[in-house]
Amino acid sequence: MPSAPHRVLLAEPRGACAGVHRAIETVERALQLHGSPVYVRKQIVHNEHVVRELEGKGARFVDSEEDVPAGAVCVFSAHGVSPQVRDNAQRRELTVIDATCPLVTKVHQEAVRFARDKDTLILIGHVDHEEIEGTYGEAPERTVVVGSVEEARRLDLAPGTSAAYLTQTTLSMDDTAQIVAVLHERFPTLTGPASADICYATQNRQNAVKAIAGRSDLVLVVGSANSSNSLRLVEVAHAAGTDARLLPDPDLLDSSWLEGVRTVGLTAGASVPDVLVERVLHRLAELGYQDVETEVTATENVVFKLPPELEGSRAPGNAVRPGRSEAAGESDDGAAAVGERGAVDEETCAKLLDRVDRRIEELLSAEEARWSAVDARVAVPVAAVAELVAAGGKRLRPLFCVTGYLAAGGGTDDDTVVDAAAALELLHAFALIHDDIMDNSPTRRGTPTVHVAYTDLHARRAWAGESRRYGESVALLAGDLALSYANRLAGRLTGPAAEVWHELVTEMIIGQQLDIALAAEVEPDPELARWVAVCKSGRYTIHRPLALGAAIAGRPGLHDVFEAYGVAAGEAFQLRDDLLDAFGDATVTGKPTGLDLDEHKMTLLIALAAAKDPRVAQLVEDSRHADWNPAELRAALLASGVRADVEERIDALVADARAALTDAGLSHRWRLRLEELADMVAYRDR
Repeated sequence: MPSAPHRVLLAEPRGACAGVHRAIETVERALQLHGSPVYVRKQIVHNEHVVRELEGKGARFVDSEEDVPAGAVCVFSAHGVSPQVRDNAQRRELTVIDATCPLVTKVHQEAVRFARDKDTLILIGHVDHEEIEGTYGEAPERTVVVGSVEEARRLDLAPGTSAAYLTQTTLSMDDTAQIVAVLHERFPTLTGPASADICYATQNRQNAVKAIAGRSDLVLVVGSANSSNSLRLVEVAHAAGTDARLLPDPDLLDSSWLEGVRTVGLTAGASVPDVLVERVLHRLAELGYQDVETEVTATENVVFKLPPELEGSRAPGNAVRPGRSEAAGESDDGAAAVGERGAVDEETCAKLLDRVDRRIEELLSAEEARWSAVDARVAVPVAAVAELVAAGGKRLRPLFCVTGYLAAGGGTDDDTVVDAAAALELLHAFALIHDDIMDNSPTRRGTPTVHVAYTDLHARRAWAGESRRYGESVALLAGDLALSYANRLAGRLTGPAAEVWHELVTEMIIGQQLDIALAAEVEPDPELARWVAVCKSGRYTIHRPLALGAAIAGRPGLHDVFEAYGVAAGEAFQLRDDLLDAFGDATVTGKPTGLDLDEHKMTLLIALAAAKDPRVAQLVEDSRHADWNPAELRAALLASGVRADVEERIDALVADARAALTDAGLSHRWRLRLEELADMVAYRDR
């Protein structure tokens, strides 16, 4: 369809993010609970319209906690505060409600961790921004603020200084990338956060502006002059070669700006309510820009819980934003309503998995904050778990749990499956941390393993005692905590679902015991090695998570189908794992290759090769001696032809997994999805 002479290109996403919605609702609920006045330290979010609206409801905005009457209610803004502010509030006996955005809280926790482990923390951001002031306050004696590429080039650190960087959440992605690149060039050992600090909303809005700027003659950014993320959107449009203006109030839109403009790009900063965008659209329509085209670059479904002081206090009708369910943030008539029972598309699965990630992050963030309040050292094991989870991973167990749930007809509004899938990922963190100790693995997901990282920290700080013992102790405790958190999340499970959970946990641990026993005794038994593979992969990774999801959805009868499918696909998964360890590329897998050989693990691959080739069998027997050479065993494995045999076995197992789905009582689309997942786990490269 040809474009109208004058049109508006509306960016999506735009406007208020989950953290802003949470902050505004926090003040509103505090007023309902405590009455007026409720004091708010600084602007709750950087938007004048929001501030005026809340003032009209009884909020009182102050510059400092010292301005709040002793004993009164004080809300901390979304931008976060320093420990000193918290101490002042406690001294004044204020009733504190903390509306700090969870993504800002994450940066604070990283700052505490890096300040503990590094000599210098480099904080990238604007020195006068409230968020930077709060984060800087976590470790002022170790922190320097860098606001530009020029400042990064001028930064002076003593030789041998260990340093890490963090960033303000509302920066320009492109500018920040340039600053980080300069810092890395100057300080090659510099480390950063496991995941980016610039928040999802900031990234999404900048990407949306990039998408509309090239098709617009003018970009209008609705937002206040003190809003960092709004200012960055203006800069992004300018960088794309398009004229752009900040519009603090719709009434300030000057018709002279539109002379010669056919297409107006329109967006709004992450602290801007929808009503302001609607007013701008109305004003533009009056000026002849009635044709509105929406450019969608991302879909946001993030919903943050209220602060603990208010959790559970939402009033009826205020539970969620219009058109969204509380748990998933999904439209009531969206992707979930697709007709046939169980026929929920992959987008719904992805949304549930996003909720799983947020559930884990919320739990670990809350726990890290809770224990850091006692002493930073107390929270070390929690931080270790959080770092491992944030470093990535395939999330296979949550994926199969959610898939089993949806394939069995589960809906999108049940928190139980989200908690169960999150429990599976934390159980896996427990297994990985302990497994890395047992295997003496130096890296995991491209970063040092927990026991290695804390062994190194102990050595660098020259603390008392044995460094390795300290590192392994921290790792053991971190793994134990991960298991504890997993069981906490699984605590709501009942009936068949609870039975699946308890069996899954037990099988995985028992399988690990046989795994280390076979390695110690150097017993290449194909049947026992297969049993280990079934316990540690077939059941633990695929069968039990699928059955768990189905049981939560009320269809425990799918257990047998998922067992046949999961055992076959899981054995294929383990065989691929064995091949990757023996012959894979460490730069792709994120962990060293050859560890199974170095640690004498009697994997199914080695057991099959030993049964086939006498040379392999002899080298396996020779591994009992201290002077054996793992490289010879690897060469013999290659020469034996077992790699091709295992590939054929994987093909047969995938065929068995597919066959198990025939007449399984599943919809056609979910059978196809499960077939795709079998291919994915069997033929992956990492």
